[in-house]
Amino acid sequence: MPTSSAAALLKTMAQLNYLSFESTSRCYLPTLRLSQLGSWVTPANYESGPIQEAVRRIGRKVGETILLGTVADIYVEIVDILRAKQPLQYYTTVGTRVLLVHSGVGWPLLSGETDEEIARIYRRTLRLKKIERGISSFERLKAGIDKVRHDGYCLSRGMVTKGVGVVGMVVPTPPNHRRLAIGVAGPMERIEKNMARILAAIRAENARLTPFASTID
Repeated sequence: MPTSSAAALLKTMAQLNYLSFESTSRCYLPTLRLSQLGSWVTPANYESGPIQEAVRRIGRKVGETILLGTVADIYVEIVDILRAKQPLQYYTTVGTRVLLVHSGVGWPLLSGETDEEIARIYRRTLRLKKIERGISSFERLKAGIDKVRHDGYCLSRGMVTKGVGVVGMVVPTPPNHRRLAIGVAGPMERIEKNMARILAAIRAENARLTPFASTID
């Protein structure tokens, strides 16, 4: 098959969420949705086991909506959701995509990239007219990513949805596994008020997950 045809096919499969693109290694990896096409790919034990348990424990501790996201080209795709216990809550659906360069789950995922890769993703986002420079300049993005690298988390104040706060943090994953980030989302005032409890809950689960991630191939 010609290289251009193969590249177009891979890109289409990634857009349909059958593959995810790992920008660091520039490799395409199968997603859980691909399991619908054949029995040789099954839901990853890591995500269906330790990750699911971690999400449920965080949800019990903080009572807010828990999002699990992964990189899909210039987007974060929400691959799992645990609904909040609160009557007033942030609502979204599995499969929703938000921009890497302008979201509370996207910035933690970008924090592991090189500055050159972040600039490339930002330029591509602009080129596709998914965002305007006036809404999110590269200088603001770079400053935000540097803060995430320093603090270990991102606090988004209405970046995607007005009035909604999101605390985002990268989740430990095994080698060659797709990268994941967790987000705790809810009304901004409530998220800011409970920041210490939210951060403690995510950090405790990340500490639990690290041994699993380091032993799974």
